[in-house]
Formats: sequence, C-alpha cells, structure tokens
Amino acid sequence: MLKLLKLAVLLGLVAGFLFLLPFGGRTLFDRWQAAAGPADFAARTWAEMQGTPRPAAPPRKGKAGRPHAGAEPQPAPDQPLESTSEADRKALDRLLDQQLAEKPKR
Repeated sequence: MLKLLKLAVLLGLVAGFLFLLPFGGRTLFDRWQAAAGPADFAARTWAEMQGTPRPAAPPRKGKAGRPHAGAEPQPAPDQPLESTSEADRKALDRLLDQQLAEKPKR
C-alpha cells in the first residue's frame, strides 16, 4: 500500500511539473487551453517540440456553445485595456478625498 501511495505522489509531481513548467515558451496547460480537443492538443504539442510550424486550430467552444474565453478578440495595441471614463476617475478621486479627509475613528 505504501508503494502505491509513493507511486501516486510521484506521478502527481511529474504531472504537475509537466503542466506548470514551460518549455518552448508555453506550458502544457496553455497548450491545452488553446487546442480544440485532445487530438489537436497532441498534434500541436508534437509539432512545437519538433520545431515545425503548428497547424491552425479551429476555435474552441466553452460551456453551452459559448466561445472559449481565450478566443476573445484582443484590443488593438494603441487602444487602452481599461474602459474607465474620465467621469469615473473624477468620482473616485472625490470619494478618496472624502475618505482621507475623515479622521480614523478608534
């Protein structure tokens, strides 16, 4: 029983290292999220390990037919990543000024 437990711990550590340590710039977990399925994952990972250009993957679907979170379009490089308006910033500044002006109650 102890040998079986040691084997399970060893396999868990190896699997953890394989999925969390990057090789070729990406981890296996990143590759799994980018792949359309197990066959695509295996083909693309093998192609990256050999250094050949990987085949294009079809978009992966998430739960209930929604597009996968990684497939969301990224903003253009010159566009800001946040959508906070100037009015939102001014309102936040007013709230912070009010909070900082009040003395702490102890």
